[in-house]
Amino acid sequence: MAFTGDTGDYKAGRSDLFTVDPRALVVDWKKNLSRNGHEPPVDEALIELAKDMMPKRGQGDSEDGSSGQLNPILTRPLPDRRLEVIGGFRRMRAALYLIESGLCPDFKVKYVVSRLSDAEAALVNLSENLQREDPKPIQLAHAIRSLTEDYGLTMKQVAGRLKRSEAWCSNLLELVMLPAAIQNSVANGQTPVTAALELVKLPGDQQVAVFDSLAQGGEKITASKVREKRQENHDATGAGSPVPRSIKQLRAFLEGKTGPADHGHKLAAYMLEFLAGKRSEESMDRYWDRTFGEPSSHLITG
Repeated sequence: MAFTGDTGDYKAGRSDLFTVDPRALVVDWKKNLSRNGHEPPVDEALIELAKDMMPKRGQGDSEDGSSGQLNPILTRPLPDRRLEVIGGFRRMRAALYLIESGLCPDFKVKYVVSRLSDAEAALVNLSENLQREDPKPIQLAHAIRSLTEDYGLTMKQVAGRLKRSEAWCSNLLELVMLPAAIQNSVANGQTPVTAALELVKLPGDQQVAVFDSLAQGGEKITASKVREKRQENHDATGAGSPVPRSIKQLRAFLEGKTGPADHGHKLAAYMLEFLAGKRSEESMDRYWDRTFGEPSSHLITG
């Protein structure tokens, strides 16, 4: 018996398994957060999934799980007593394909019911997809945006469900601010996420220009190349923020200043040893005290 308007006062639990014609369920593809609200494409992989879900010969399709559908679709009741799909969108599309294609015109999809709010349903949808597959960073960034802006969840709540830090989620969220062309390049794997996050730090009118200049060069776009462009733009126009120097750059600078002609060569050499882990913090502290004549902890800092 399907959980529809004719089930009366029956209280369905998450463990109760039902079957129904998939066309009787309400499905809003925009709520498939891990896929950025897109309907799953009917590709070879989905067709293969659909065939795997078909009833096995001699077994029929029953509520005890005898068909090929191993995992039920998750639904929730709407105020009008219809059921809305909130988890298992790809299985739902495969079930519809079986009917549309004529492979199994009387296919019944398995589902369970859970009473969830809009925000809870969105979180469950994203969590379920994360367990089954690894969404692309752009898709995950849009999902985080939707959870925080459309459903009013805090970043702490989202981070907790994703098992990530708030800083990680906030950082990834920056990707949705990029122009569509750059987002598509990240989604296609042509531009690394690290490079895209560096592009975010550029003024909006320069993001596409820098991206295009690097892409037209025929070389792979990397975070370091974007940082170089950021620094060039900052030096030339003063726009945007300067690029902080890396430890690698500091090491290269100090190594170039450790010759005997430079008065600070010993300090530079000691700092390089400290960076490499060859000199302890206590050793550096003693050297500093001897060099500057007073404990570093007593120096005036500002």
